[in-house]
Amino acid sequence: MPAPTRSHRVLVIGSGFSGIAMAMELRSRGIMDVVILERAAELGGTWRDNAYPGCACDVESTLYSLAVAPNPDWSRKFAPQAEI
Repeated sequence: MPAPTRSHRVLVIGSGFSGIAMAMELRSRGIMDVVILERAAELGGTWRDNAYPGCACDVESTLYSLAVAPNPDWSRKFAPQAEI
């Protein structure tokens, strides 16, 4: 017997910064039927997968924030991977 089919209004691929931000924006607009698919066991995308020495943001940290949750307390202009 085939598995039952499930459908959702929006499917977001990846739980990195952009995927999480997209889901938050959709929900803020009243679109609640949103599912995020992630192949890894944890959230995080690029910042989860890349933890080499010296890894840091390549844009100013203040720009790497969500408008709904700005972070004025970054430790450096280009925050290190662990902080992000």
